[in-house]
Amino acid sequence: MRSRTGKDLRREGMDLSLIILIDLFAATKQTEGRSTKTISWYCGMLAPFVEYVSNGDPARLSDITIDDVRDLVASLQNRTSRYENHPLTPTQQGGLSPHTIHSHVRALKAFSSWLVDEGYTEKDVFARLKRPKLPRPMINILSDKEINRLISAVNPDCVLGARMYVIVLLLLDTGIRASELCTLTLGNTFIDQDYVKVCGKGDKERMVPFGATTKKALIRCITTWRPQPAYSDIDEVVLSVHGTPLTYDGLLQAVKRLGRRANVPRVHSHLFRHPFAVRYLMNGGDVMTLRLCIWPIDRYQSPVHRRALDQC
Repeated sequence: MRSRTGKDLRREGMDLSLIILIDLFAATKQTEGRSTKTISWYCGMLAPFVEYVSNGDPARLSDITIDDVRDLVASLQNRTSRYENHPLTPTQQGGLSPHTIHSHVRALKAFSSWLVDEGYTEKDVFARLKRPKLPRPMINILSDKEINRLISAVNPDCVLGARMYVIVLLLLDTGIRASELCTLTLGNTFIDQDYVKVCGKGDKERMVPFGATTKKALIRCITTWRPQPAYSDIDEVVLSVHGTPLTYDGLLQAVKRLGRRANVPRVHSHLFRHPFAVRYLMNGGDVMTLRLCIWPIDRYQSPVHRRALDQC
């Protein structure tokens, strides 16, 4: 029996629908060890492309040109609303951000490169597709006064307050991401050794030290105010009042509520990483060590920041 040549594979690939090819693309990313979140991101970014070129009928690879993709990018740039037909979020006025459109283009180019690698196309169809330029605004980090107001707005003598206190201190003191905080477990919290082990992007683990103030808050929260886990296998440090792990969205909402209460409405979970990085560099840290995020901020913080933490 004659073996299939590259030309045969390309001919078969051109006859496949985009939906099938994207499923294969996602399966390939899974076998490469990409996280579930990354695979979902790829699928979510490619879904508007499939919808745009289908026109009611399943689109095949042979039907796609770079002009179709450029038309899609232009339509995304011309949108005047967001979250249309979203099951949870109501439609909001305003176009898509440049970062969102940039993400769509990145996913499309990755998909096109995969088609070449797998032999479905002879050349990279989207190679000439340019990524839109991204604005580079100056980041306005949280000031010492804002940090003081946020911490002062927390009552650490109740379940929600003790949880919020630990959340703020960990985000400020370690620079970990919100998703890393939500998945932090008791088994990876080494209080006696003053560090936690978190799992970041790409399922990469790293050890992150914390300072004495955060250590005290962790001990108090875990031993006194942490709710009883709803199930025996729940090991996360930060729990909801129902004893289930606090979700990423739940953490974002909790931080927003704190910001409104402290009169710092612009605060969000990622904004805590900026003062961590800036203060570390201003106090003699180097960029390469910062990329590993292995040093706690309260070894390098300003006197005002130190007083804000110690007074709460």
